[in-house]
Amino acid sequence: MMTSQPTTQLCVWYDGDCPVCRQEVALYHHIDRQQRIAWIDIVALTDSELPSDKSRADLLGRFHAREANGPWHIGVDAFAAIWEQIPVLRRLALLFRTPGIRQLAELFYRGFLKWQRRHRARRNNQIGLI
Repeated sequence: MMTSQPTTQLCVWYDGDCPVCRQEVALYHHIDRQQRIAWIDIVALTDSELPSDKSRADLLGRFHAREANGPWHIGVDAFAAIWEQIPVLRRLALLFRTPGIRQLAELFYRGFLKWQRRHRARRNNQIGLI
């Protein structure tokens, strides 16, 4: 298992129970040939392995990334931080940091989060009925 805070890479915390998140992380992992990103499955961490300044609920609520003890990148900013690390995606990072586009992307991301929560609740209810 990866440690929760490697010192030289961009660390990205993701929801390992989210199928969309797992697919996206697998894609990024595949194209990150220089392995500049440490992928950390929040669900697999014990409470003591969580970053001291974030709760599990914080990390599961929105996408989080940061470089060794640097500032947190949250939501769309976390995606841009990832894209900056992967050469073929750097231009996408610049685009998403553009005012207006960033705000629009954040609205879409928040919409996805609402869908994900409803979908997860529905899936959990179906599992409970079996």
